[in-house]
Amino acid sequence: IDTEENERMTSLTLPASDNIYKVTLNSGYIFPESNYRDNFLYAKGIFSNAKKIKLKLIKDIPNPEYNEIYISPRVRFNNTYDKFLLGVNLKNQSFFDQKFLYSVTPTYSTGTGKLTGSGAVSYSILPAESIIRSLTFGLSGSYFHYDYDLAYRKTSISSSINFRKNPRSTVSRGIGISYNYFERDLSPEMIADNDYSKYNLWSIGYGYSDSQMIHEKSFSLSAQGMEDFNKITAEGFYRWEFAPKQKLSLRLFAGYFLRNNTRNNLFDYGISRVSNYSFSYTLLGESASSGLLSQQFILADGGFKSFLPGTVNQWITSANVDSSIWKIFHVYADAGVYKNKDLPAKFIWDTGVKVRIIPDFLEVYFPIQSSLGFEPSFKDYGKRIRYTLILNLGSIINAARRGWY
Repeated sequence: IDTEENERMTSLTLPASDNIYKVTLNSGYIFPESNYRDNFLYAKGIFSNAKKIKLKLIKDIPNPEYNEIYISPRVRFNNTYDKFLLGVNLKNQSFFDQKFLYSVTPTYSTGTGKLTGSGAVSYSILPAESIIRSLTFGLSGSYFHYDYDLAYRKTSISSSINFRKNPRSTVSRGIGISYNYFERDLSPEMIADNDYSKYNLWSIGYGYSDSQMIHEKSFSLSAQGMEDFNKITAEGFYRWEFAPKQKLSLRLFAGYFLRNNTRNNLFDYGISRVSNYSFSYTLLGESASSGLLSQQFILADGGFKSFLPGTVNQWITSANVDSSIWKIFHVYADAGVYKNKDLPAKFIWDTGVKVRIIPDFLEVYFPIQSSLGFEPSFKDYGKRIRYTLILNLGSIINAARRGWY
């Protein structure tokens, strides 16, 4: 096709013919292009003027001639209420950056006998010459259970900016803003207590991370609010590998309520237990208040491993230290100050030993000394032992390949 000098676009009319099935431009990839996906046009069949759909089981380099859908089975344990989720994941994400992404995962809950699942779509703007690497807009939703016969529905609208970096750099920076709408089924007792069945959450935050092998560090600053409260939160993390597979980590946390007129402690900061009102943490017993499920530990909010009672409705600061001592054995220490409304500030602390059975996936915390006293002398010491458990088989396999210890 001949074009005039500096002509950026031209039109070409093909004669109608029953022999034309597909039209292809630059079929041998002789001429360089930034996008090869619009070089194919089908003239017949149900895919006329569109791309064919192709199902694939393994993520691959995309074929520009097809709209490829990657399909994979999903089996995972969600919590003690949904138990195992059986389903399939459908997505279009390949190895390369794409502007439009979607992922849909319908599942069957073996614990409730009901259909559950999640889905998300996003669109990214990828500027070629800008300090911004990507500007992404997303919509997602999920439906699962947080207690026996009690479900929750979560809908999120979000936008995020990732800043450009040197390809060799380990530093990442980003800003995100989101709106989340929640609906929860309530038990008769929760209804009588005027608990929250529907609520909206706005949040905006900045995140920085540097994933160096020896000196790993991250920082985040966020603000969150709804009609009954507004709060700001800051968190910093540093991990130093001072010897091969021996690490020292330090986490600093601070949270402050600018306004708090909530009806209960659902949105309070946690001291040793996190309130998962945004359903962003994987808890095996979301609503468990006693027993083994209630002993699960999530490093969030105050991050104390000992069962220090209460929640925080005004402000809290804390520091969490963890260090290797020998192979799978670590020591930890936590300290902090918190204040509730109409009460004086209080200093709390704890110490203990951590055993990393499968690092970052199955770890057990044995409290020793804390603000409560010498905990091994307590009659219910077995109920004070904490653990972390992440049931993600793929992540465990990857960790095993890297070498756990």
